[in-house]
Amino acid sequence: MTNSNNIKKISGILFGKKTSLVFFAGFLMANLFYFITNFFDFFLNKGNNADEDYQNTLYSLSDFSWHKFFYTQSQPFVFISSVVDGFLKAPKYSVRLVSLLLCAGMLAIFVKKINAIHGTLLEKIYRNALFLCAVLITSQMYMGTSDFLGYCFLVPPFLMILQSIHSGKINLTTKQSILIGLLFALSIATRPTAMMLIAFFYFTILLVLGIKSIFYKQNFTVLFAGIIAFFLINLLPIVQEQRVVLDVKEIPKATGVDWFQRNYLMAKFWDSGQIPRNQWLTTQDVIDYKTENPSFIFPKNYIDLLIKEPALYCRQMFRMVAGGMYTSFRFMLMLFPILFLCFVSNKRFGNLSYINQNNPDEVTRNKIIIVFHLLSIIFFSFIAIKMLEFRWIVPIMILYAYYSVIYLSKFPEKFRYVVYTVSFACGILLYYPTIIKML
Repeated sequence: MTNSNNIKKISGILFGKKTSLVFFAGFLMANLFYFITNFFDFFLNKGNNADEDYQNTLYSLSDFSWHKFFYTQSQPFVFISSVVDGFLKAPKYSVRLVSLLLCAGMLAIFVKKINAIHGTLLEKIYRNALFLCAVLITSQMYMGTSDFLGYCFLVPPFLMILQSIHSGKINLTTKQSILIGLLFALSIATRPTAMMLIAFFYFTILLVLGIKSIFYKQNFTVLFAGIIAFFLINLLPIVQEQRVVLDVKEIPKATGVDWFQRNYLMAKFWDSGQIPRNQWLTTQDVIDYKTENPSFIFPKNYIDLLIKEPALYCRQMFRMVAGGMYTSFRFMLMLFPILFLCFVSNKRFGNLSYINQNNPDEVTRNKIIIVFHLLSIIFFSFIAIKMLEFRWIVPIMILYAYYSVIYLSKFPEKFRYVVYTVSFACGILLYYPTIIKML
């Protein structure tokens, strides 16, 4: 009994409210240092960040034409950025400001939702801190790219569909279905990667809810509304040139190089250690390699690569899947593994099985989020070849973190504070090497 009491006292001290406050203070300071440093490094960067090129496609509203609107890649993002730049007169910072404002708006909505969950003021602060830091650590809000606008068009429809699920069925109104179709169309026009996430989402719905769920009337309304909206966004190119305009980076055909070859060679060099993993090959590097190795035959496509070099493909996939899982924990901390508890239904687990059995719709949503997240990591790893870019699945992570916060609120207080404290402690430890590099 004495040992048992001692263990309880020690655990009470380690995972109590007072201890959680100490770890939270450290966690908050580490995050603030990271976010502020990245603000200066990325948002105020006088050069370009990663894929930033949209500042070169902005147009003056005084010289606006429908041709410019329809034929510009990522029409929604460029239009909004052009409006902002009409006031700011600084294209590079206009596109970045759009991302920052969109992020602030989305987070404000989720903070309001999280604050609506029952709990003490301290717990609300902890929940918001974990959720906000999971999103802000991506630093996407500092980038002048179309990513965050794409998130803003994708997250709401996914959330609407998930929230409509009751008794294993999707229950959307006609107005909601039309709105979802419109948002899906805007997300694809903004960032074509959205097409894959939408496909993964409905494939997950099929796996979790069954094949009948795909043939609900609401899904067809979403499809038709989306097609019509996407047609209108691309009206001029479709009518004049029978094509659609998508935000897709292309390598000129005259170079004789395509993205598959470039990504394959990069993966091959990374795998063999010929170049460091933070170094990317240019199109000219691939041209030079072809010139120096005229007898080398590149794989034709993914299947050809899988057949000819299965070991390379599998190693790369394993690295990307493992990296995706690590990054998920790195960003969401204990909010990542906590959601997996929704799969437990055995009565031997007492309170846990009771929580799951008494919240069937919530458990269904959690399962969809988990499967959606894992499938996306696996599929993107399969087609990426070189590296999984976590920004592709940030919309899922936003929903994942949100539903984890909701799910955690169902557990006893002691357990919740264990999760908070461990999350803050892990956050500090994982930030340590990053901060050392920054100093």
